[in-house]
Amino acid sequence: MIPKNTTRIIIYLLKNVDEFGYNINQISKLNNISVGSAFKIIKELEKDKIIIKKEISNASHYKLNFDNQETIKLCELLLLAERRSLKGHAKLYADEVIKFKEAEMIIIFGSVLRGKEFNDVDVLFLTNQTKKVNNFCLEISKVRTKPVVPLIMKQEDLIKAMKNKKEAILGMMKESVVLKGESIFIEVIKNVNS
Repeated sequence: MIPKNTTRIIIYLLKNVDEFGYNINQISKLNNISVGSAFKIIKELEKDKIIIKKEISNASHYKLNFDNQETIKLCELLLLAERRSLKGHAKLYADEVIKFKEAEMIIIFGSVLRGKEFNDVDVLFLTNQTKKVNNFCLEISKVRTKPVVPLIMKQEDLIKAMKNKKEAILGMMKESVVLKGESIFIEVIKNVNS
């Protein structure tokens, strides 16, 4: 089992795309971990070549090392664990949405992940089957109390939007849970970071 703070740091670095990476103070503050603990975890991950260090001015910045297969497998494992930990309404809707077979990747995001108050369920589908996705989401919306609102994109469009720093898309990726296509999610992040 991977320690909780190590998991938080890896997931944070995976979902928060930045070409330069993040310094230890940013990582510790944004993950509510002490600087000392963050430093110790970062050094261990760097030693294992899970993350790489980049010197910018007189500060060290860190990002995931996607050239290391172990990093990719570890990220996939952590994304699977994140999906398994869904509870309440998010789990209920995730179990329905994941049944759509014709998408490379499915991500649930938005207010349904944050708690009890939500008006709809936001889901990203990476596919070119627009009509099928819309019909599928309408069927779920008829049975459940809240509508499922699909965002349908192709992989290259998602990468382009992230590279162009579209705030809505970057925010969505930060606050999301991958339901299907963990390897595609990592491939998208790797392409954006390159």
